[in-house]
Amino acid sequence: MAVSSPCVSGLKTTAIHIYNMKNVITLLFLTLSISFTAFGQTLKNKEIKIPAVEYRQGIYYLELDSSTPYERGYQHGAALKFVIKKALKNFENWIKENTSVKIPEEAISDFTTNRRYIQSVKAQLPELFNEFQGIVDGAQVNFDQLFAYQSFDEFYSYLEAGNHFKTNEGNCTTTGVFGRKNKANYLTHNNDLPSYHEDAVTILKIKYPNSDVVILQQTFAGQIAQNGVNNYGVAVGINTIIDLPVSNTGIPVSFNVRKILESKNSAEALEYLKEVHFGTSMNYLIADRETAIAVETWKDTMKVIDHKNRQYIAHTNHTLQENAAVIYEIDAEVNDSNFGFTHGRLKLANKILEAEANDIDFEGLQKLKTTRPILNGSTLMGTIIRIPKKGFPVLWTTGGSPTIFHHVKFTF
Repeated sequence: MAVSSPCVSGLKTTAIHIYNMKNVITLLFLTLSISFTAFGQTLKNKEIKIPAVEYRQGIYYLELDSSTPYERGYQHGAALKFVIKKALKNFENWIKENTSVKIPEEAISDFTTNRRYIQSVKAQLPELFNEFQGIVDGAQVNFDQLFAYQSFDEFYSYLEAGNHFKTNEGNCTTTGVFGRKNKANYLTHNNDLPSYHEDAVTILKIKYPNSDVVILQQTFAGQIAQNGVNNYGVAVGINTIIDLPVSNTGIPVSFNVRKILESKNSAEALEYLKEVHFGTSMNYLIADRETAIAVETWKDTMKVIDHKNRQYIAHTNHTLQENAAVIYEIDAEVNDSNFGFTHGRLKLANKILEAEANDIDFEGLQKLKTTRPILNGSTLMGTIIRIPKKGFPVLWTTGGSPTIFHHVKFTF
């Protein structure tokens, strides 16, 4: 029978103690490192100037002017912390009331884990990812929850793919007017969205460091972007295309909107979109001082829609391409009401603009966008942007339905 030497046993025991001690020291070091990093970040965050928030007829307005994307996001999140937390609560309640999802947290976790939108943003748009992280930290909210909330179109597609919907919401309409001699161009957008966006309408005036680009970003508290215009005269409005394919990866719409608004003309915006894989199918109506274009996007593809040499363009929620690879048919006569009257809204917008495009102005577009069914029960915000040949653009938007709230003017 083999007998262990007391000396060897002692050495083994000592070695085990030393090994365990090393693990404890390593773990302690890592813990302290993380703690000091978090502590250092907390101290640094306390040095970030939190901007004042104005409340203009149902709209929150604040200016972001920090030197880094993270700090810019932190300003946004900290300044609107109460509004963001309330919006996220409304978001959870909306999921419970309008879908078959019993536990919103589980659906949100599944969405952020099994669809690679977050990874796409982090890899391709690190600065905007850092800005989003700043919003999370500033508002002190859950990362996944805020990401799902602000990635509305992608999360909507996720719910639709899982047959979770009890009701159907979202009927956005965009229009552009352009090419009129000595007259300003216009871009308009009705945000027809779920009710959890109510009371969160926000305008961010964003000043970029080491750049002369300034953005008037129309959005909702806690979200990177919705619509907007920059001081170069580049504007964008968006609407979902419900009959084109979606993807489980790619850049969510809100991040694409912000990148478009970092452009100095529509051509530069198009160059960005050519390189992007898209999280969901979407129309980006982009205008500048010269023209306006509708850009349909899905998966890794984009298509600029020919406006047939007209002075106007309109888009609703179905593709305008001929022979497009649609995932289902939306018949203008048979089932249009099931899809928010997308054909009816487009027909009405085109009819009005065909007759009035050469002379239409803010008041005419305001009337167009408050005519049913372009305006409907889901309309939470009506945005009109004026882009002059020279000088600064002007953005008007509403804090709720344009039938109840007046358009408020925002300038550079």
